[in-house]
Amino acid sequence: MAVFERKKEDRIVTDDTKPLIAFITDTRNTDGHVEYLLEVWRVPDVETKWNVSHRYSDFAQLHATLRVGTVALPALPPKKVFGNTDRDFINERRVALQKYMDGILANSLLAASLPVRQFLDPKNYSRNFQEEGRQNVHMVLRAGGSHEVTEALPQCGTRVTKVYFLAHPLADPKTQHVLWWAPFGPDKAMNLRDTHATLTALVQCQHPYIVPSVSSVATEVGVCVVRPWFPQGSLRDMIHQVRPKGSALVKYSGDKLIAVAEKKCAVFGRQILEALLFLHEKGLGHGHVHTGNMVLENNVCQLLDLENQVVGMPNQLRARVVQHRRINSIEALDVYSFGHAMYEMLFQRRLETDTCEDFPPECSPMARSVLESILSAEACKNGLPAVAGLLTHPFFSEVPLHSYEKPTLKLPSSVKQAIALSHQSLLTRLAADQKKVRQQRKLSKAEAFVQQRSIKGRPKKPTSRRRGANGNAENLNNKTTTTGTPNSPLPPPPPPPTTPLTPVPPPPPPPPPPSTGPASSPEAAAVDEKERTALLNAITAFKKGLLKNVETNDRSTPAV
Repeated sequence: MAVFERKKEDRIVTDDTKPLIAFITDTRNTDGHVEYLLEVWRVPDVETKWNVSHRYSDFAQLHATLRVGTVALPALPPKKVFGNTDRDFINERRVALQKYMDGILANSLLAASLPVRQFLDPKNYSRNFQEEGRQNVHMVLRAGGSHEVTEALPQCGTRVTKVYFLAHPLADPKTQHVLWWAPFGPDKAMNLRDTHATLTALVQCQHPYIVPSVSSVATEVGVCVVRPWFPQGSLRDMIHQVRPKGSALVKYSGDKLIAVAEKKCAVFGRQILEALLFLHEKGLGHGHVHTGNMVLENNVCQLLDLENQVVGMPNQLRARVVQHRRINSIEALDVYSFGHAMYEMLFQRRLETDTCEDFPPECSPMARSVLESILSAEACKNGLPAVAGLLTHPFFSEVPLHSYEKPTLKLPSSVKQAIALSHQSLLTRLAADQKKVRQQRKLSKAEAFVQQRSIKGRPKKPTSRRRGANGNAENLNNKTTTTGTPNSPLPPPPPPPTTPLTPVPPPPPPPPPPSTGPASSPEAAAVDEKERTALLNAITAFKKGLLKNVETNDRSTPAV
């Protein structure tokens, strides 16, 4: 081992796309303050759970941090100064805080934000990712970079570990570029040499609907990429009518949306499909198709950030992909993501479910046909269409393309092999999580079935006929229990029925009021208890099946 070998930093292997689940399991009093204990895990990793504790003030601070822009937050229970350690109040507040956390995690934009992740998973998200990114970027630039950072763009994207900066070339200060840094993710499978070779090849990509990077550098802990800057922002920024420099939580929580004409959606969709078809023919894929990775320039829609697949970032829709075992290839992953992007373009909002059966009424039959072929439950169950098949759909095939530039991308055989191994690693991890989801579904169905059977197997309430036969004895038992005291001797109970056909005698008259005289002797109490036990045993031993059948002569019909 070399003396001056730099120690590798532990890279984040946490999958940021896995939804967090949190349950308040208990409370405790620490130094006069009530702490709420939360059990947290990621879906579908239910076997890996951890605990965090927070006071009410921590919930209030989280609420204040998230209250930016027009973000719609669930109601936080009010603060209480006096009596906040009362047990009943703590239980009520615990229920209210659980409802608050459920509302936060049900919102995909809030659940993916850094404050929420720091609140629920401080072990993995307590670091300052913006500062770490700045340090790594400056190390790359000092080692021979051709750019200079001019401005930081904190949290302008939806990835908590991916940080952005504005930069300009040293030779041309007037030209603006965007520089981003991201640590390696859980889907990284290439070694450093193959990563360098793949990034070098992607820089040479030439396609009318793909934006290549200006330069890219890989280190032992992450990747630094420089690409052109688009002042108008991404397609998602244009839909929300916001500038690209703002925080993602502020930008995408507003309700000022601009509609995209359906004809333009068809044009943009056709252009993205052409780019995907080219990548798939080269043995590549995009893996991160969404409106945040699309830009518009002169009415041309282009894809950004091909380098995400090299970094090993999981797809942002991965939590929904794991619900469907037939999405098991890079092409199927891109097609499914493309369907969500088309939904967002057509209706100016994201699809919050993994499938969709009911589309808004303004959706035309042609556009509905495209969305149903990708996003319906039947399509996800039976298999998604190929990119080439979607290009033959009338919604896209009738759109003219005005660019005839010949695309080029040369990939050495070593790079192709490294990309294939990387895809295989990604799909293997995806298949493992899909299997977990299926097993959890089966377990939930089995538990529901057992619970239903247990409810059906419970003894039914006695019928009216049986209740009429045994009601007198039950009434006697109840009266004996409520009125029988050592100070009030009870009259002897009637003897049990000796013949099944003999009806149960009527109940005896109510016992006299308690006597104020001397207490009864222990011998009398013992006799009463013995007779009561005999009566109960006789009632318990009664069997309805021993009753004889009786022929009834029905004379209710009037004689003619």
